[in-house]
This record gives sequence, structure tokens and C-alpha cells, in this order.
Amino acid sequence: MLKRHRRLIATSTVVVVAVVAVPSGASAYKRWKARNARTKISHFLKDPSAGEVSPEVLQELMATRGEAEPEQGEAEGDDAMRRRVASRMLWGVPTPEVMEHRARVAYRESRRWEKTLPRARAPWDWFAEPSGANKAVVSGLSWVNLGPTNANFQFNGTLYNEVDSGRISGIAVHPVDPQVVYLATSGGGVWKTFNFGTANPTWAPVSESLGNLAIGAMDLDPTNPETLYVGAGDFVDTPGGHVVKSEDGGATWGEPVGLSGQYPAGSGGLSVKALRIRAVKVDPANPSVVLVGTEVGLFRSTNAGASFTLVDLPNSGTVQKSESVWSIVYTGAVGGVSRWALSGTYACAANLPPPEPGLGQEAGEVGCAAGNPGDIWTSTDAGATWSSRKAAGTIPSTLVGRITLAAGTPSSATPPVTVVYAQLGNQDEYYGSAGAGYWRSINSGTNWTSITGTLANATTSVNGERDCGSVNVNDAQAWYNAAIAVDPANDNNVLVGGMLCGLRTRNGLASSPSWENVSHWLPSSGYGQVTGGTLDYVHADWHRALIVRTATGSVALAGTDGGLYVSRNLFDATPAYRVAWDGQNRGIVTHLSYSVASGDPATGNPYLAYTGLQDNGTRFRDPSAGPLSTTFNQVIGGDGFGAVAAKNPVSGATIYWASVNGSSEYCIPTAANNQCNAGTAWTTRDPTPRSISSCSTDGYQFIIRYALAPASPNPNTVLTATNSSIHRVSGTGNWQVISPCLTGYTRLLSASPTIDGLYAVSMSGGRFYVTSNCQGSTTNCTWTRTSVLGFDVNGNGTIALDEQLSYTTQAAFPPTTPQGTSPGDVFVAASVAPLTGDNATVVPDALGHLFITRDRGTTWAPLHGNGTGHDLPNVGIDVVQYDPSDLTNRTLYVGTELGVYRSTDAGETWERFGSGLPLARVSDMFISRTGALMRVATYGRGLWELYPSATAEKGVSGNGDWNRDQQLDFVDLAAAASRLGSDPSTTALPHYDWNSDMTGTVNGIDSADLSELLNRMGGRP
Repeated sequence: MLKRHRRLIATSTVVVVAVVAVPSGASAYKRWKARNARTKISHFLKDPSAGEVSPEVLQELMATRGEAEPEQGEAEGDDAMRRRVASRMLWGVPTPEVMEHRARVAYRESRRWEKTLPRARAPWDWFAEPSGANKAVVSGLSWVNLGPTNANFQFNGTLYNEVDSGRISGIAVHPVDPQVVYLATSGGGVWKTFNFGTANPTWAPVSESLGNLAIGAMDLDPTNPETLYVGAGDFVDTPGGHVVKSEDGGATWGEPVGLSGQYPAGSGGLSVKALRIRAVKVDPANPSVVLVGTEVGLFRSTNAGASFTLVDLPNSGTVQKSESVWSIVYTGAVGGVSRWALSGTYACAANLPPPEPGLGQEAGEVGCAAGNPGDIWTSTDAGATWSSRKAAGTIPSTLVGRITLAAGTPSSATPPVTVVYAQLGNQDEYYGSAGAGYWRSINSGTNWTSITGTLANATTSVNGERDCGSVNVNDAQAWYNAAIAVDPANDNNVLVGGMLCGLRTRNGLASSPSWENVSHWLPSSGYGQVTGGTLDYVHADWHRALIVRTATGSVALAGTDGGLYVSRNLFDATPAYRVAWDGQNRGIVTHLSYSVASGDPATGNPYLAYTGLQDNGTRFRDPSAGPLSTTFNQVIGGDGFGAVAAKNPVSGATIYWASVNGSSEYCIPTAANNQCNAGTAWTTRDPTPRSISSCSTDGYQFIIRYALAPASPNPNTVLTATNSSIHRVSGTGNWQVISPCLTGYTRLLSASPTIDGLYAVSMSGGRFYVTSNCQGSTTNCTWTRTSVLGFDVNGNGTIALDEQLSYTTQAAFPPTTPQGTSPGDVFVAASVAPLTGDNATVVPDALGHLFITRDRGTTWAPLHGNGTGHDLPNVGIDVVQYDPSDLTNRTLYVGTELGVYRSTDAGETWERFGSGLPLARVSDMFISRTGALMRVATYGRGLWELYPSATAEKGVSGNGDWNRDQQLDFVDLAAAASRLGSDPSTTALPHYDWNSDMTGTVNGIDSADLSELLNRMGGRP
């Protein structure tokens, strides 16, 4: 599958660039052009005032990054930089103040709805009247997790049999019991297993009630492994900026602790607050000391995580600046005082924060003309003070960017001698962010030698192209893909991972080590061949690597965009292609889902479900595994985004749509193509953007979404959008443009479930377009542009910028047109705006993120509640829908950054809906025509369903650990016994809980579940 560079923006976009001196020569011109692009993109990604969309930035991104493609064969289908830009356009720039606000709201909601969240304190609490901040549940309805938990096959241009999960951001192995392993994920929180040595470990989430499931890094206290520190805030996707601590192995969690500080005046005096956690380390010699590496610097705690202080790292050169930190490694202790080495990059000027990874330069940053300058620091006093290796002149080169470190086991000498390896990226992280080789230190990070070495087994060239033909395992994404680990029992043994392949060396201490390919992201494509055999599969995009020693030898763990992979013969197998890797991802539901497409009980296909996943393509629920399956097969590779399923209730004609990397794919299910459960069954059919003469801003989108139009008389009508136009298709016909060239850029689409031709699209700038005369096949539709979303909060007669919102998401039309109005006059609208229209103010509670208009968008009124204590949490809303079966227009559902909420009184009051759903971001929602079935997609916890009026089919089986304390005991038995006979439709307390439902083919707790629990009493889940 090829990357589709053409898709992100209009090919016709015209860019006006300021007249500056242009260097001569083709190479110089390209780099000048790249620096200008980097300036614009960096500003766009970091600065809220840069606005919601920037065609100049997107044009420059497309024009320069394509020139930096690596030499490779089967190009990987997802693109981290383009996704960052597209995500910034969708969700904005959450500032530290925004994330602090969200953390407070999430903590309040976790206390308020404690009894409906996936873990509670004791089963008898369910019978007590709520008190204090706790609210009574709104119903007995329970959410069931659909997965994906498994895959029978994957297709990405070629067929292969593997199981993936979501992106890994941290791996921790219990130092005494290697059967206990923790995984941190970029959107699904922390997971734990007690039986890691088995073929398919049993994984369970242990952080469901945390308000932020985007984990950047974690570490165990090596002296007390039940103590776990977690840094909330992914290094590139969902931000956070807090550290959370558990002292009982993840069973309970403390309050989040923020990371903020001010650099000394001599280093610019910059005040910083962290959003992204890249490294967490607990001091083995003094566990009260905890080091946290972030995008704005190093933070240190001396009181076991109760508080943190910013530590200024000394710089090379005369101008002192702030720093970011990428990795931290322990190098031993002297007299009970630990020694450390860490890597990071400098800011470009004394008054600026460190640059964005992958970019590096902003306007006026002369000091970073070549990108992100990296350095290594060492400490001999437990991280209190540090020295720069660049300033000391003990590193081989100054032209490196991101540096990722891994250390061997400290020697017993005094002071200890530790071998440390460094995986390097180019300093210019934008113009071809390739790997820059490897360094080695044999004296704990003090002096460094280049040991790039040679590759002994390049992958086979196919049609003149190859994937992994050099030691540059990072390819063109060294800022994003980097992982390195050292065998704790042998300093010669090193594992590195990057974009497409993993490498090992077994002579790392040699002057020029020999490296060997030991894994490939798509070996069945033919590009994973080496002389003599085929490499084993490991998902693309490595982020973490760890090697531990057990009684049976070394165990290598690799954390990637597709989950966890384990090798138990990494350094023993000869030749290298005999290295075996096993994906240990079954049951880990951490996929970053953008959408859910669903069948409908009303049309006879209630079991149909598929979803678009970041990094992991489009996953289709496997009908061959039975209608109750949580197995989802990958039918399209790359970054999966939109998904919608349409079925004519009369004829039964069916069509499925899905989008990936800026392209629309469709499938007509037949017996021959296994009902679309096959990669070869899907065909590209894109709408055509308008011409440059008729709409200069139009063009292909990167994140494509769809809307089903069930009220259309034409069967299987679906809407989508290009940058500035709306398109419609019915069945297998061609896409037709049904709008003029709209002002602004399209975001999400909506269609009335009951009225033909009534559509809305959210736009950049806080507006919507609405049409109500687009019936049937007409393309001559009238679209009305609304005012900016906002409300006169202070009552002074004007709506100021700090009372307006952009980043609109979805509109929802009531099933019945209110009396005295016309279709399209009344609708509800939502936003995910992190800040108000002034790009500086956190959205106030009085404004909120949900609004209603009764005059077609001329004026708006907040709809977050009436202030009686039953309001919506003031966080972003990705999706809003009316219950189509409630013709009184009183039932509304919203999918927020913290889960699903429902109103049954037209928005006057709101309650968290259902039991068992984590505090996860809900990115999409499906409600069946009769309101009998609801499914949601979450960004990090997969798909969930709830049957408001019927018993659900079987979802993910529980493990019996009702209170999630990782021990099967009397509390769990009491919880299960008290729920005998319950199912997801039970309305009486205590409610059904899926984790107590251990066996059977339907959702319901019965004697078989009690028997299974009794058989396992006293053990681990």
C-alpha cells in the first residue's frame, strides 16, 4: 500500500510567501523551502492563535515532506506528521491551563459517578443511598466492550495472520516476578498481566477511572514494585502533564500531580508547564527521588511524587536555554547516591520553549537553523545537578537531534562502570528525519564513541526497492520511531527498532558492530526477505524496547504502534531470520478508534460492526467467528478514519464505506467476498474536488468522515466532504457535489434521521452550513451559513471573542420538527474547542460545549444544563445525537472526552449514561432507528455497545475481578452473587457488571459464572 501524499490538502491551493532572499542551487533551495515550511508548521502546531486551519502550512507540508521520503519498498500506510497536522485542525491546541481544567473535571466526574465506572470500592455500596458528590445511576443499563480483542487475519496490500493492539508508550516488568508485566498505552491507560509467560497472557486494564488514559511513560519502584508512577500525556497525541501514583499495583490511584516551574533568569526565565511525558524513572537507591522527562524539561521529586521541581540542565555555548528530555537511564550508585544519564534537545533561543519534535524551527530562531539540537547530560548526585556532554566535548558530533538511550547493568566497581548506547536521529528532523547512527559509552555516559557499524543482512530488493537496507532503521521518522534496549546480562547484545524493522547486534562492544535485521513490519509482502529466509513480523513504528533476564534466558519486549511483541530467542537464534516474535496483544483493547459503523436491528443486521483505527487500519467484525465475536480483522491498512454502513430496509441492498489516509473505500458484501470481511473486497472511490477556478480552497481531506442519510428515498445514501464542498452518493453510483464552494473548511457531517434532504456540516471558524431542500437526487441545494457558535454570557448585549467557540464537531436535528418552525430551524450543535475565540481563555462553565438554535443558527443558547447540579461536564464533545425513536425530541446523547451522557428533558439536565464505560474519549456514536441499540467508538478503549431496550449479545468475557484489585476474593464473590440473574437490561440495583460475567454465550450472570469464580478463588484474574 502506498502513502497518498496528495490527499491532505487541495492540490490547487495557492500559497503566498513573503519575498525574501532565495538561495541558489537546487539543494540549497530545497532546504530553504523546508525551513520556511518548518517555521509555519511549528507555529501552527504550538500556537492556538495560529487558527483552526492553515492552507499555507498544509501546502508547504505536502510540497517538502515528499522530497524527504526514504528509499523503501512497501511504504507504510500511516503518517505521523500529517496526522499531527490533521488532528491539530480537528481538536485544536490544548494549553496547560486547559489540561489542568480537564484534570479537575475528570477527577470530579470520577467521584461523582464512582458507582457507574468500571471499578468500585465494595459491592454493598451499591445498595446504599448516594451521598455527597455521588449521584444515583440513571438506569440499570450496562456497557459491553466489543473489542477488538483478536484478529483472524490482517490485510495491508498483502495477507498476514497477526493480532495487534494500540500504541505502546511504556513497558514495566516486575523485578521479582517476571510473570507480572505492565503496559502503558497512548490512549487506553495502563494494562497488567500476572501470567506473562503463557502463550496468550491475560491482560486487564487497571486505570479505568483515571481522567486521562493517554499515558506517556511509567516506571515501577524497584524497591517496592507495587508502587507505580504513570505520566499522563502522550508524546505526540493526547496531552496531559500530570503524574499519578499507585501504591497497590494499579488497584487504586492517587490524585494527579502537575509539572510546572520556571527556568532561572540566566536560562531565559521561561515559565513552563508540561503537557507531554516522555520518561519516568524511580531512583533504585532512594525511591523518594523520581525523575520525569517532558517536552519542556526535567522535573525531579524528592518526596516520592508528592511534588516536583523543574531542574535546569546546563547548555553548551554561551547562551543558556530551556531543554526537553527524551530518555533517562540509571548508571549505578556510589555511597547510596544514584548516577544518571539523560538525553534531550535544546530550545532555539533563551526566551522560547523547546521546539516541536519533527520540526524544530520557528520564526527568528536563528540558533536552530538546522533543526532540533540534541545533547546528553550526566549526573552523579541523584539528578540534582547535571553536566552537558556536548559542552565537555565528549560526544562525537553536534549535528544530532533526538537521542534515545539504553544502559546495561552497572558494574560492581566503585564508581560503577556502565555501558550506555545511544540511538541517534538527524538534527534536521523535518527535512528527512533519518537515523544518524549509534554511539556507545563505556564509562556511564561520560565519553562517547560512534559505533554505527554495518548491516549484515539487508532485506531483499524487490523491483529495485528495499525496506531495510542500512542501519538507518528509523527511515524518515527518527523524531517519531525510536527504541533501544541492552541485554542486562551481556553488554554486547543490543536491540534497536525504528519505522519498519528491528535490528540486533551481538558485538556491540566492537569498534564497528555488525547489525542484523531481526523483524519486519510486513514480511509477507516480499520486502521482508533476507538471504536464506523471511524475517518475523513486528508491527511498524517502534516506541519502546526492554530486555529482561529470566531463569530461561533473555526476553525482549518491543512496544509499537500495533502493541506488544516478544522474542525469547533474540540473541540465540542463528541466522538472524530465525529470531521469533510473538504478538502478545489478544485481549488488549487499546485501539485508537475514530469511528464506528454498525448494522441495525431494524434492518436485520445488528451484529455488523467495523471501525477506523489510528495506526491499525479499518477493522471489520468477523462474522465467521459467530455473531457474538470480539474478533475484528484488518481489511484496509494505514490510518483508518471514517466508517459507515448502509442497508436498504426494503430490498436488503447493502454498501459499506471506510476511509484511510485521505481515500474513500467501499465494498458491496457478497458470499464471494466473505461479506466484505476480506482485504481484496474493498475498492477506492473518491469524490472529486472542485476545480481551481470554481473553488480555490477545495481539495482532498486527510481525515475523511461520512454521514448516513436514512431518510433519503434513494437507497443507501451517504454524505462526505472535500475541503470546501459536500458530496453525496447513493448505492454504487458516483459522488455528486451538492453544495456551492463553502466559506471555510469542512469538518463533520450530519443528516436528519427522519427528514429527507436536511443536512448540516460543521465548518472551521465556529460555524455550520445547513440545507433543508436537498431532497432525493437534486444537486441544486440551498445552504445557509450560521453565525459563530457563542452566547452572551455576561449579558452586556454583545458576544465577545471569549464568548465564542470554534472547533465545531457535529449538529443533530430533532426527529420531529418543532411546532411553528421549519425543518432546519432547530438543531443542536457541539464543539471540542479547548479555548474560546480569543485563543487564550479556557472555555467557561457558563458557556460550555453544547448549544441549540431555534432560528437556523442566527442565535445560539447553551444546552449544557440548567445549573441545578445535573449539568454536562465542561469538556469537549465530539458527537451529539437525538434518540430517533423519541418523537418528543426530549432524549439527547453526547459523546464527550469523558464518556457518554444523556438528557431525557431536552437538555435541561444530564446524567452519565450506563454503567461500566471508562473515562474515555468518545469519538463516534451510532443509535439504531428504534433506539434499541447504541454503539460508541472511543479513542483508546475500542468499541462499546449498550442496548437501551434489550439484552445485548455477548461481548468481552469478564475475569471475575469486580472491584479491580487484581485478586479474586470474597468481595468479588459477593458482587457476583448479588447480581445473579442480572443482564445489561436490568434496572434494579445492583446492576449487571460485565467483569463478573466470566462464561457463557450471552450477557448475563448465572450459576456458571459463580462456579467459575469459585474455581479460581484466591488467584489472580
